[in-house]
Amino acid sequence: MIRGRCWNLKTSKNLLLNNNNINVKLFKRGFATQEAKVAAVIAHSDKREAERLERKKRAIENSKKEDSRSNGSKLLEKFKVPRIIDLQDPDIQKEDPSIARNMEFARKRVEERALNTPKASNPKYQDQYKYTSGVIIERFPSLNPLPNEIEKTYMETYERLQEIVRRDPIRFVSIVEDLPEFKEQQREKNEDNLQDEFEEDFSNYTPEPRETEADLKNDRKSLDRKLDKSLYLIINKSGSRYDWQFPSTNWINGESMKNCAERSLRDSLGSNWKYFIPSQAPCGVYKYNVDDDIQELIKAQGIKEFFYRAHYFGGDFQINPKIVKDYLWVTKDELQEYFDEDYYNETVKLIFDDCFYAYIK
Repeated sequence: MIRGRCWNLKTSKNLLLNNNNINVKLFKRGFATQEAKVAAVIAHSDKREAERLERKKRAIENSKKEDSRSNGSKLLEKFKVPRIIDLQDPDIQKEDPSIARNMEFARKRVEERALNTPKASNPKYQDQYKYTSGVIIERFPSLNPLPNEIEKTYMETYERLQEIVRRDPIRFVSIVEDLPEFKEQQREKNEDNLQDEFEEDFSNYTPEPRETEADLKNDRKSLDRKLDKSLYLIINKSGSRYDWQFPSTNWINGESMKNCAERSLRDSLGSNWKYFIPSQAPCGVYKYNVDDDIQELIKAQGIKEFFYRAHYFGGDFQINPKIVKDYLWVTKDELQEYFDEDYYNETVKLIFDDCFYAYIK
């Protein structure tokens, strides 16, 4: 038996030499010769192989006996509850009347959307759109905005309330100067005197005017204008559908929409200025159809423009005259003076109201 299995014998010898645990176990069982130990190892390996084949055979048999039905079929058989509920079933709508109302509302909205969606004049371009990516660049305000009438009334009421609450109780005068109470009074008195000095120094301070020279000249290319409001960059782009718009460019297959937005800024305004796009996802999309001649040119029914919000942090622009004719920094209210009506109505919804960011330096 040993001679007929030379490969197993060689392997078993190496196993015995390299595995001290098996060698020790075999010596404990009373094998006197090396051949007997090798034969025992071979028998043990054959037994393990037979057990493995038996387990594999049982697993195959069990898999054939398993229920291959879907989870929905199993749940329906066990609990009598369908996995997918038909909301149009009259019995279900009778149990919950809100389902019928919601279904009717959804049906009307779908019909309205179908009626309001313009059809492509060329049927072969129906529902085909060309993608572009644009950037809404914001310069943060550097001054706190002036309070409105409601805020002024609230602040005055709050200050009067604080004066009532902060009235100090009557203190008894101590004739012993070394008492802790007396020292505390002296310290508070010194603090009051110091506060009066600060207020006197501040009364002599003249703050800088809120309106700058750029405000007086109405220089809308300057960033020193409207310091208490956010400014947004708009450009007059060559060969564009709109005279004034946010910076944008066509999407190239293989790049992300954010990379496309960053490329539009580099191509139009150079790379010597700092900005930050805080999100990988766009803040909105504007979809519109184009004329027949443009459809044949772009091979699409219209254009879907994805907008990203960006923060301006300084630097000078290097305007590319081949792409940009002119640029302006305008407020949210001034956008309506330059944008097309449809373009303005869709993009103004993506702009937040003016707010002061204290963490911006």
